[in-house]
Amino acid sequence: MRPGETRLGLIVPSSNTNAEPLTAAMLAGTRATALASRFPLPADLDAVIDAALIGPAADLLAEAGISALAFHGTSGSWLGLEHDRALAAGLAKRVSTAATTASLALVAAVEAVGAKKVGLVFPGPSPIADTIAEEYAAAGIEVVSRSVPPRPMTNPEISALPFPEISALVSAAASAAAEAIVCVGTNLRAAYLVPELEARLGVPVVDSAAATVWHLLGLAGAPSRLQGWGRLFETEFRQ
Repeated sequence: MRPGETRLGLIVPSSNTNAEPLTAAMLAGTRATALASRFPLPADLDAVIDAALIGPAADLLAEAGISALAFHGTSGSWLGLEHDRALAAGLAKRVSTAATTASLALVAAVEAVGAKKVGLVFPGPSPIADTIAEEYAAAGIEVVSRSVPPRPMTNPEISALPFPEISALVSAAASAAAEAIVCVGTNLRAAYLVPELEARLGVPVVDSAAATVWHLLGLAGAPSRLQGWGRLFETEFRQ
């Protein structure tokens, strides 16, 4: 690794087309780069993603000398944050570097912007959004409003959503009580709209894919302040 360089590792679901281009765009002009490895994403949203499934992808990234690693998926937001904490700990031990998940990064980001009450955006079924709200409540975060699409979408359909539809989906989660808006789903391209949404809605908008970048930079000991990506990236990372 060259002096001053930071390499971030992403374990990306096979049908996700947002993770790599977004992360590259966010890291442009910095001394950090992202390297990705993929795993087969189960079709069932209730399928448990564990080290047996994503471990080989982590092993490949470890060979590249990464400074921090993230499972770039949000299933822990409804299957259990404790599961993700155990998964991250197992990955860290396996590859001998700091590790996180998109779900853990998102919760850390909400805490970093000082929000206790949030509007939830989830591009999936409403019953799963209910479970996310329960998981967040256990973490001390109250979901006071929510926005889900009128019908369930596949991961490729989520990635193909036009920006105006994403903007409308996020805006529908805003409420007088919400201190921030949280977008759960790393294939939803909300991060590109965050500055405009924050200016219009008046609260931080925390996107899961962007939060993963923020958390990885912090865990790697690299500067986590990035220009043009919203209030989260004006916030110092504290582990």
